[in-house]
Amino acid sequence: MNPQGIYSLVSRGNTLDRKMTSIANNLANVETVGYKEDQPAFQQLFATTMGVASESDEESFAHHEHLAPYTGVGNFYVSMTDMGKNFTPGRLSKTENPLDFAIASREGFFSVTTPQGERFTRAGNFRLNTDGQLITAEGFLVNGKDGKPLTIKGDRVQLLEDGTLVVNDQPIGGLRMVAFPFPERLQKLGGSLFAPVDEGNTPRVVEDVKMVQGMVETSNVDTVKEMVRMIEANRAYTSTQKALTAADEMNQKAITLAKV
Repeated sequence: MNPQGIYSLVSRGNTLDRKMTSIANNLANVETVGYKEDQPAFQQLFATTMGVASESDEESFAHHEHLAPYTGVGNFYVSMTDMGKNFTPGRLSKTENPLDFAIASREGFFSVTTPQGERFTRAGNFRLNTDGQLITAEGFLVNGKDGKPLTIKGDRVQLLEDGTLVVNDQPIGGLRMVAFPFPERLQKLGGSLFAPVDEGNTPRVVEDVKMVQGMVETSNVDTVKEMVRMIEANRAYTSTQKALTAADEMNQKAITLAKV
């Protein structure tokens, strides 16, 4: 088999490895509140093997001198173009904890303050710090509508459907809820946090988000679907390995015949 065919098989194995990594990450976060499923996207590319500046690991590999020794010869290869996010709402799970809040609308994110600035999440499993401020499970302050932390001083906490907090029958403000024009372009961070990465995806405050108390939004990962994807990826990887082994054996036979 020629070098181009071998490279195509190697790139296929590389993308399958990345696919398996995303599946494993999804399965590991099945129980993570507010987690959104990873969805890697791939495409077949054509690279000219010589005379093109390398801008990525894939291009560096495509132009490697040991794989592409012939000027002007092109390589077909598969590359991961994006790690997409599936923002389909997860199932709402009842907890009976008065500080657990869930977004019952498809649109909307909680706003929280981190050392790196404002970040956004669908995970509403909140608690109070020693100062009575509402914080996330990781300890980040939850923002009110005015952009400031919410302080709860009282025993009876009620969350109204519009996000208003009532403590001991007295309204203390509301939760800052935002939406994005392109949520799929948000960058996924740890702890079910997200952040915009481009100016065209500025968060806007929304008032029509429906809220429920004593519930959390679970992960939107479909375990059965992910297991099927894992089996398919594993079979494809095995087939790719067999094809590479066959190609290597063909090349060895060709070299042996050439020496005769």
